[in-house]
Amino acid sequence: MGTLLAALIVPLHSVASQDTTFAALDRAVSMYGTAATVRAKLEQTLTNPQAKSTFNARGELFQRDRKQFALRFTEPAADVIVNDGTTFWVYLPSTMPGQVMKLPMAAGGTFDFLSQLLRAPRESYTVTARADTTVSGHATATYALVPRKPNTPFLRATLWIGRDDAKLWMVETVEPSGMIRRVRFTTMALGVPLPDGVLSFTPPAGVKIVDPQAMMAGKP
Repeated sequence: MGTLLAALIVPLHSVASQDTTFAALDRAVSMYGTAATVRAKLEQTLTNPQAKSTFNARGELFQRDRKQFALRFTEPAADVIVNDGTTFWVYLPSTMPGQVMKLPMAAGGTFDFLSQLLRAPRESYTVTARADTTVSGHATATYALVPRKPNTPFLRATLWIGRDDAKLWMVETVEPSGMIRRVRFTTMALGVPLPDGVLSFTPPAGVKIVDPQAMMAGKP
């Protein structure tokens, strides 16, 4: 009888003591992986350690099916970054007036936080849990990510994920250039309708389109 009782207790103890370190991260991966759309207001801080400069911005993120996304800023007004599903557009009149960059979709990786960091983080990155903290009024689990393979958009990244709702409330990335980008989300809604045209971009009249691929091919 004693042996049988012990055999029953051991498995139950094992289940109760399962590691929940990555529970919030795994929930976020599942939730964002099935969300058709994402809409979130954000505050961004871009730090250039070499130039010892900091640039702040506010705006909104729109995303659909991990194939299209847009960052539309209100501060600075009119700055727009859009992946429309075929082309990656960068229009930043606040810092690059009079021109818009027309780039291949792959160039947008450093801005596509959800697809790059929440598609399969435990397979693509070495993930380490950090101390919990509070972001935007939400208790969050914190995870540090280091890429397992070269040629990724980030040298490292940190995610702050809500303990109660598994939403991504803040992300910080360090790009190969050394640039540090921290984005704090003040609202986050999944599976909601997106405004018409928010994931498309038409260059404003009179703005020069800079297309590096066309230039390399000898086109004007």
